[in-house]
Amino acid sequence: MKFDEFCSLNGCTSENNIAILQNCRWPEGPFTPEFNIVMYSNGGEAQLNVKGRDYTLSRKCMSVFRKGQTVQIREMSPNFRYNVLAIGGDIGQELSVSSVFLGLFILDETPVLRVTSEYAEATILFFGAMERVIRFSANPYKNECVLSLLRAFFYSTGYYLNKALRFNCADLYRLSVEHQQDKASLITRFINLVETHAQKNRKMSFYSEKLGYNPKYLSAVVKKETGLSGQDLIDQYAVLGAMAKLSYAHKSIKEISNEMEFPSQSDFGKFFKRMTGQSPLAYKKQRRSR
Repeated sequence: MKFDEFCSLNGCTSENNIAILQNCRWPEGPFTPEFNIVMYSNGGEAQLNVKGRDYTLSRKCMSVFRKGQTVQIREMSPNFRYNVLAIGGDIGQELSVSSVFLGLFILDETPVLRVTSEYAEATILFFGAMERVIRFSANPYKNECVLSLLRAFFYSTGYYLNKALRFNCADLYRLSVEHQQDKASLITRFINLVETHAQKNRKMSFYSEKLGYNPKYLSAVVKKETGLSGQDLIDQYAVLGAMAKLSYAHKSIKEISNEMEFPSQSDFGKFFKRMTGQSPLAYKKQRRSR
């Protein structure tokens, strides 16, 4: 389903490739959007199916349907109230939203997350602000305002999710914010590669080969620019990915170990404990109990 088709179904315009809706209409049966959808509920319940898995969306729940995912809204209670943000076009590239936040990664693993009251209140305010800016057609800087609000929302969401993992992700947050503008720099290209590949490639040699630099030189540049060695940076991204999987994915530790291409489950356990001070099993039990 294209973005314009979704807007046409709901009788709204697609100005700026952004649509803010309340209690919108959905296609009958499964559909695959060619755009991204953020859905926040503030009352009632709905039954969803995303990528073949069933979920319940209830009060204070946020859901993100990624471009290319198969989605079906199966049932909504009469008192179900929600807001929808539909984002079309290449706006994601304009935002330069970094996957370091794991927001997109976590929501790939579990598309429905319950948020705190504080974050729920902020989300409602965000949707209200976005709706007002989009309606203000006389504002000559409307595009810039829309992008700024969206960027703030995604950065806040990602940082919230990272913080919820109970891991010190401040370094990664800072690095992404500081280096997102200079897309041509070596450190930015390194960070982008690490964000994409750290789940399965955890050796400096992989990144130095991709970038065409000597591993020692690349590591020295990373250390100078970030205060972290290249290997430390890779390990932090990798362990955050592991934590997200253990927290939100319905997979065994062995499955996660295999997915991240560790030589063995034992190697995965040693890596995880070195980085977090806990075994994967202990961390998983702790997260599930919360």
